[in-house]
Amino acid sequence: MTLIETDDRSRVVLPGRPCERFLLQENSDGSILLLPAVVISQAQNEYDQSPELQELLSRAAGSATVHTRRRRAT
Repeated sequence: MTLIETDDRSRVVLPGRPCERFLLQENSDGSILLLPAVVISQAQNEYDQSPELQELLSRAAGSATVHTRRRRAT
């Protein structure tokens, strides 16, 4: 087991888990459960949940009228 202590600002260090995000769930018995989390934008979530939107955007990106100008570094 690993002892985890909070600092004076209620922060903890989780050994071996740098730069990760978690959802915290406090259970009625006082235990704390950390669930790994991924944060995505509302727009990304809408895209992921909508096959119609994915198809529409794929067709639009592949359209001959869509082009991107790129400047070469000099």
